[in-house]
Amino acid sequence: MEVKRDDGSLLQIGHRIICDGHFGTVRYIGEITNTKDCWIGVEWDDSSRGKHNGIHEGKQYFSTDDPTGGSFVRPRKVKMGVSFYNAFQDRYGEEEDEEAGVITAELFVLDNNNKKTIVEMVGAKSVNKKQSQLDSLVEVAVRDMSVYGVGPHSSELRTHGHSIAELDIAHSLLPSWSAVAAITECLPALMRLNVSENKLVLPTNPVELQSSFPCVKVLYLNRIAYNWQQILECSCMFPLEQLHVCFNSITTLSDPQSHLQNLTLINLESNNVQSWLQVLHLSHLPKLESLIVSDNSIDTITFSDVGHGETTQHFRVLKYLCINHNKIAEWSSINELNKLKCLKELKIIQNPLLNTATPETVRQLIVAKIAGLEHCNRTKVTKEERRGAEIDYLKRFGQLWIKSGGSQDDKNKKPSTEFTSQHPRYQDLVRVYGPPENSEMKQKEKSLKDSLITINITSPYDPDKGTKQKKIPETMTVQKLKALIQKLFKWDNGELQLSYETKKMKKVEIEFDNDLRPISFYSIEPGDTILVRW
Repeated sequence: MEVKRDDGSLLQIGHRIICDGHFGTVRYIGEITNTKDCWIGVEWDDSSRGKHNGIHEGKQYFSTDDPTGGSFVRPRKVKMGVSFYNAFQDRYGEEEDEEAGVITAELFVLDNNNKKTIVEMVGAKSVNKKQSQLDSLVEVAVRDMSVYGVGPHSSELRTHGHSIAELDIAHSLLPSWSAVAAITECLPALMRLNVSENKLVLPTNPVELQSSFPCVKVLYLNRIAYNWQQILECSCMFPLEQLHVCFNSITTLSDPQSHLQNLTLINLESNNVQSWLQVLHLSHLPKLESLIVSDNSIDTITFSDVGHGETTQHFRVLKYLCINHNKIAEWSSINELNKLKCLKELKIIQNPLLNTATPETVRQLIVAKIAGLEHCNRTKVTKEERRGAEIDYLKRFGQLWIKSGGSQDDKNKKPSTEFTSQHPRYQDLVRVYGPPENSEMKQKEKSLKDSLITINITSPYDPDKGTKQKKIPETMTVQKLKALIQKLFKWDNGELQLSYETKKMKKVEIEFDNDLRPISFYSIEPGDTILVRW
């Protein structure tokens, strides 16, 4: 018995359908005992939707992975999908009416009293007309439009789809990579492909489909229920540079071997990788610059091939690491990241490590521990911030350094192995800035009196007012300092710009670049001079 779609194409075993919002795979088409007409046997993605495993009155019509994952439905109750070209036309084709298909009755907003205010749609016709130039479309999204495949319209698609470079066909009714390939071979300019949330059967020989994806460099395989080995198998169909495989419950990785050799970015967000050792299987990809492993269960980062102060052979060109929402809890993991040769940007929010001190202090420590870091949690690390963080680091751990064997005498500074393993950059910072002075390492009382520092204030723009000395608390914000200076000098010249010169480094100005930060963030010390400009 045959079941046909509206476009005349045949529904076949292995095809995908929707019934009452539930997705399933066709396992049987035909009659069943003691009933009339045709039935479709379906294995449901959500097995709770089913009733049996394909058995009816003792006869096995099909089988399912779950013993209650299947059921029979009538063809009239299922949605069998549309061809890609029909979805393409429906989404982007020109509408004849003046409102270009926009339902104006639904364009309104409600106020607090649920009173409707009609919103006027302006320019819908012109936008639709521009989009309806199918030949010139570069980006196409037919997500959630129940596309089953190319259908009987491949010639029309070749005619009108030659400019498409980016295609989102996620959450559709595509049953296999062969069905995807039948579409993409009509799109010669395609470079970015999203087939997430589809249940795609892998081809027996993926290499045979390479000619259907000659230019696809960016691939999205999110929520596709593949393990790592299956991802590697299908990756050989593409000349990939970026690969996104999020939400796939991946637990183990393996060496890609000859696969993914041109990859510059891989996104493994929201899987179930529990060990950094698994991530290291990717560390010899020769072009990998960006690694995203957010929302996994990684608790430690380590590169055991080299000691501190040396450069690891892993991830030789990695510049960007995103490890948000993991279980990193120890500062030793941050020390290890300093072994990476090229790391410039780190995202590490929502890890237990960030609860070990104030957000400001955590950021300072990360910056001080990773020498080449230029961006931390999406914020640029300026030269001034780095200098302040590194000087503060020297002061913060100066007493421990002395107790472990460190000394201001060059001949005697031999800190213990334990200290250098916990603070591997400390000796480098001592060589740059000199050892911390005893006065800098003394623990200060928390009273306001002891937190006051005496600083000089002057303006190169108004030298006639001279230099004034003022005692201010280290906790004062830059914003409050500006208000104090305006009141003190009676300057009313608009927004002030503050910087300071330190006694230790002549002719070096440090800018106060954030009004909300306390002045202690910039490592200002007693006797330093604040310069005021406007």
